[in-house]
Order: sequence, then structure tokens, then C-alpha cells
Amino acid sequence: MTTSPLAHGAIMREAFTHARRIALPTFPALLLFAVAMGMHAYFLTLASEGANLFLLWFGTGLVTVFVGCFWSADMYRHLLPDAGRGSIFPDAARLFLANLAVYALYFILLFLLTLFFSLFAGVLIGTAGYDPSTVGDSAESVQQSIEALADSGGATVLYILLFIASLGLLWLGMRLFLFGVATVAEGRLAIFRTWSWTRGYVLRIGLLWLVLQALPWLVLSALTIAIQHLAGMETLLTWFGPVPSGPEPSMLKVCIVDGFCALLMAPWIWIGHGLAVALYLRLSANAVDAETTFG
Repeated sequence: MTTSPLAHGAIMREAFTHARRIALPTFPALLLFAVAMGMHAYFLTLASEGANLFLLWFGTGLVTVFVGCFWSADMYRHLLPDAGRGSIFPDAARLFLANLAVYALYFILLFLLTLFFSLFAGVLIGTAGYDPSTVGDSAESVQQSIEALADSGGATVLYILLFIASLGLLWLGMRLFLFGVATVAEGRLAIFRTWSWTRGYVLRIGLLWLVLQALPWLVLSALTIAIQHLAGMETLLTWFGPVPSGPEPSMLKVCIVDGFCALLMAPWIWIGHGLAVALYLRLSANAVDAETTFG
């Protein structure tokens, strides 16, 4: 493990260097992931049109996650000098289980937060003196509830709590940022093992994540949404206007467009894996203090 003093700029450069190193060697796994994304989009479209294929859609979703973990393990194995021994499938399987565990954790947290905010919003609406039951279950009831919250100041309280909850979820994500690379590097599930490595570094890791992950994700996501919109698919842009006139996109077109969009998002994922490896090599078993790591 390296312990040379490095600042944020050096870590960013290393993340881009790692991304360039894994772009070509892991391109076949990327193509496999794009095919899986297209297949998942196919069954998602069928399910959204009323076909009784929920279980098949859910199954293809799990397959897509596993293929993504296969690609992820391939990237980590190319970047870590002590990984990559033996078959890649055990690494991919461990990474798959680790990702499912983290997804489950976030699902539980989001469910509890949704329940809390639903109940708390009801309390605030009642405190404001408005009873939505007098109007019934309608759009008018929802609108009047929102107006009652705004007039009483309850909406401000909700926004502040939502902001705090969002920061808490981001903080948790930064604390667990290295679980994937650690799982592949150490050949075992390492979800909360990385917890102590990131202690005290959340803000500094968060800044790196903001520059190298959040901003590129926003740009590339906007690009993929625009491509899907131009292809006649319903996206977030549908809220601002109808999709371009023309025939409904065929199932094959939906698969191809979604698979192509997965390819467009590849630089973001390559950089993210490069950043994870750069931090892992500094904050793992031979962790150094923040000043030595970040400058």
C-alpha cells in the first residue's frame, strides 16, 4: 500500500489514469452489461404495458445487476495488483451479494423515511387546522393540503428535514464508498469493514465524489435522457413537452437505445472505479492520517 503524501489533485489524476487503464481491457464486459440493460428494458416495457411479466422483469433485473458486478469485478481486478487470481466469477458473486446487501439497507432506510415523512406531514397538516377528509381522496385534497402546509410554515420544516435526511444518506454512502473495491481486493464480503477507513474523511471524499461522480453523472444522464426523448421514449423531458411525433418506438428500438445509453455512461463508471481504487490504496489496512492522504 502506498503512503506517499498526495493532495486531492493527485488523487483525481490517478482516478483518470486508472479509468484509461481499464477502458479497453474491460470493454467486452461493458458490452455484456449493455446487452443486459437492453434485455431488462425490453421486459420493463412489456410489464409497463400491462403484461404479466413482473417476475421475469425482476429476474432480468437481478441478472443485470450481476452482469454489472461482473464488469465491476473485472475493473477492480485489472487495477489491484494483489487481486485477479483465479476465476472472476467468485469475485463477481461476492460483489453481487455485497451490492444487494447495501441496496437492501438503503431500501429499508428509504422506506422508514417515507413512512416518517408521511406521518409527520399528516401531523403538520392537522396542526395547520386543515382536514383533508372533508374533501375526499382527490387532487383538490392534495393541493389544499400543500397550501395548508405552506401557509402554516410546516412545508419549511419538512424541506429542512428532507435536506437533513438527504445529507444523512449521502454521508452513509461516503462511509461505505469502498465496500466494492475492498470485497474484490480481499476476496471476502467487506461491507462494514471499510467503515473505520473512512472515519473523519467524509467531507474530503465527498468533494472528490462531487467532482468525479455527481457532476459527470448529471451531464451524462442529461445526454442519455435527451437521446431517449428524441427516440420517442417517455422520459423526464416528457413533463416539459410531448415526445417527438412519429410511431411508437419498437421493442427492438427501446432495447438498442437503452443499451447504447449504458455505453454512454461507461466513462462515469470507469472514473468511479478509478477513484475507489485510488482511495482504497491509501485508506485500507495501512491507513494514514487525513493530512498525509489528502494534503
